[in-house]
Amino acid sequence: MGLKEIQRRKFQFALIALVVALISYLVLMINGLGIGLNEQAGSALRRLDADALAYAKSSDLSVIRSELSAETIDEISRLDGVSGWAPLGYVGVNTRDSKGDITTAALLGYEPGSIAEPQVTGGRALTGEDQRGLLADAAFLKASGLSVGDRVTVPSRLTDFEFTVVGEIDEGYFFFQPVLYVLLDSWREVKYGSADPSLPVASIALLKGRDLVGRATEAYELVSKNTAFANIEGVQGQQATVNALRVFGFLIGALVVGIFFYVLTMQKVAQIGLLKALGASSAYIFRQLLTQVLAVTVLGVAVSVPLAYATGTVLGRLPKTVPIAFTGDTFVVTSVLIVVTGVIGALFSVRQLARVDPIIALGQQQ
Repeated sequence: MGLKEIQRRKFQFALIALVVALISYLVLMINGLGIGLNEQAGSALRRLDADALAYAKSSDLSVIRSELSAETIDEISRLDGVSGWAPLGYVGVNTRDSKGDITTAALLGYEPGSIAEPQVTGGRALTGEDQRGLLADAAFLKASGLSVGDRVTVPSRLTDFEFTVVGEIDEGYFFFQPVLYVLLDSWREVKYGSADPSLPVASIALLKGRDLVGRATEAYELVSKNTAFANIEGVQGQQATVNALRVFGFLIGALVVGIFFYVLTMQKVAQIGLLKALGASSAYIFRQLLTQVLAVTVLGVAVSVPLAYATGTVLGRLPKTVPIAFTGDTFVVTSVLIVVTGVIGALFSVRQLARVDPIIALGQQQ
C-alpha cells in the first residue's frame, strides 16, 4: 500500500526525496570537510614512523614551542624500552620560487637513515651531502607549480636559503601546510641561523619501543601520536565546529522528514480511519509509512553519494587545494545515519496514527 501511494503521488514524494538528497549531500560535504581539515592539520604527523613523540616539558605539547637539546635527546634515546629514535625539527616558512610566487610550507629537519626519513615517491632521497637539497610533498609541488630539479628560496632571519628539490614525497600536511624535508643541520640554520651545538637540535623526538607513552621528567614528556595530533593548535576548535554542523545536519534531516510525513498523515486521517474500520491495525499502517520513509531516504542518499563524490573529485583537481576528502566509511556511515534519522523523524507520526478513531474519522468524512 505504501509503495502504491508513492506511485500515485510521484511529485510530492519526489520533492521530499530531493530535500533529503540535498540534506544528505550537505552532511556528506561537512564530513568531507572535517576529514580534509584533519588531513591538513597533521596527516604528516600521523604518518610518522613512531610509537611515541617526545616534547619539551615546558612546551605544553606545542611543536612550535618545543625545543630539545642534544643532552635531552641523548637521555631520551637511552630510556628502557626504546628500540629506535630520531630527532625531528619543525618551523613554518614561506617559500619563493624563481618567479617570486610565495607558498607556505612546514619545514621539517631529519637525519637520513633514521626512522624520521620519509619515503621518496619520485626523484631521489637526501644524503648527508645534500645540505641544500630538500624533499617536497606532492601537495606543495601542486600548489607551487614546481617539480623535482627546481630551486626554492626560503627566506628566514633576513637571509635567503637556496634549496633544490631532489625528491618528491607523499607525507601530507603539518599545521595546515604541505611538508618539506631537509637535513637537520639545514633546518637548524633556517630556524636559528646556525647549527651551533649549543642551540636546540630538534623540536621533538620520534621513538619506537614499548611502554613509552606517559613517561616524563622536568625536561621532556612522551605522548602518543593521537595526543600530539589533538594538541595541534586549532584542531580541537575546528573539529568541534565540524561536529556541531554535522549534528545540526542530521537533526534538520530528521525534522524535515518527520514534518513531511506528519502532515501527510494528518491529510489522510479519513483514509486511515477507513483502514482501521476494515480491520487494519496501527502497527500495519505504521509499517506502510515506514516503507515510504525508507524508500524516500534511500533514494535521497542514492542521489547524494555520487554527487558528493563527484564534487570532491572536481575540487581535488583544482590548482588551489580545497580541504575536502572522503573515505569509504564516510559514505557508508553517513548514508546509514541519514536513513536512521529519517526513520526517527517518522516516529512523530506514530502517536497520531494510534489516536485515529475509525468512527470519528469516518464521521468527519461525511
